[in-house]
Amino acid sequence: MKAKDRTTEILSALIGYASVSSQSNLDIIAYVEGCLAESGIASRRIPDATGAKASLLATIGPADRPGIVLSAHTDVVPVEGQPWSSPPFVATRVDDRLVGRGATDMKGFAASVLAHIPSFKEAATATPVHIAFSYDEEVGCLGAPHLAAAVAQLPSRPVLCIVGEPTHLRVVRAHKGKVARRLTVTGRAGHSALPHRAANAVVAAARIAGSLAALADRLAQTDVRDAAFEPPYSTLHVASLHGGSALNFVPDRATLEFEIRHLPGSDVEALLREIDAEVAIIRADLRQSAGEADVAVEELISYPAFSVAPEHPAVAAVARLAGDEAAAGAVSFGTEAGFYAAAGIPTVVCGPGDIARAHKADEWIGLDELAGADRMMERLAALLSRPVEEWIKA
Repeated sequence: MKAKDRTTEILSALIGYASVSSQSNLDIIAYVEGCLAESGIASRRIPDATGAKASLLATIGPADRPGIVLSAHTDVVPVEGQPWSSPPFVATRVDDRLVGRGATDMKGFAASVLAHIPSFKEAATATPVHIAFSYDEEVGCLGAPHLAAAVAQLPSRPVLCIVGEPTHLRVVRAHKGKVARRLTVTGRAGHSALPHRAANAVVAAARIAGSLAALADRLAQTDVRDAAFEPPYSTLHVASLHGGSALNFVPDRATLEFEIRHLPGSDVEALLREIDAEVAIIRADLRQSAGEADVAVEELISYPAFSVAPEHPAVAAVARLAGDEAAAGAVSFGTEAGFYAAAGIPTVVCGPGDIARAHKADEWIGLDELAGADRMMERLAALLSRPVEEWIKA
């Protein structure tokens, strides 16, 4: 079977697994294990605390030599409420496209990797390929920290990680990090005719929202900027504020959610400390009206920013593999790349498809885009008989 047909076949199978983050991913992990086992490649699972989900790590070639990591996530976002033209978990061929949830984000890259396992096995006599597939990327990169740590502890630390998120096979050398939090404000209920006996949770939450908006304005005006990004500064976004039930009722509960998307190298911890200090002031004011009042803080998502220097050999090496002649760029959306970079592994993001199609109804990837990913894998396979130190700097 030709590589392109094998890639399409595997992608169709991967789309068939409804690996939404809210569900177990063990069935799709078992499928990946089967693809590896067909070529005699052993793999190991890295489970979450519940045992209902797992990442997978496999090495093809000599484990005691520096190698290349091919990273993907197995989970996808939900489809409920979206106007799909075909069943979302059935791969549907439409002209020169393959339609289905995860086609572009990012099962297309995973399929191309899996289709080339036999080629990697045959060629990897000097440079190993490490396949690292995670869980729960879509809900905060929950599986990535343990997987990246396991990769960093391999007998020989890899010299390059390629995270195959959809970039049109353009090399991405940096992206912003993200922190998202939920604040639950508890006050004291009361009749609107006697507001002095109550503690208005909505008003407190609105004060917090106002403080966050002022910080967002300050970030937009700061001198800490990077023209590689749009917008070229860290952002703070208030996403929701809910509370209250009736006009004549002083609300005792409100919920606010916000997120920060921060530039590589920016001091997000200092910003969070400033936010915490402002919340503490508002909490203290609220407690003057009701001693039981409180503001509970819950972290929803946190993943690091990542950046590799444009002149780093990893950037040029992946550009050659992808056939990308343009300068490496930056994106504002997040990936698992920051975890690998933090583990000391030079990392770039490069994969087939378009992030603009992700998370939408009728998500698709072009057959030509899959062919481009296959060429990338073929170029990689052609290099594996040589030590990576020889060709990564070529």
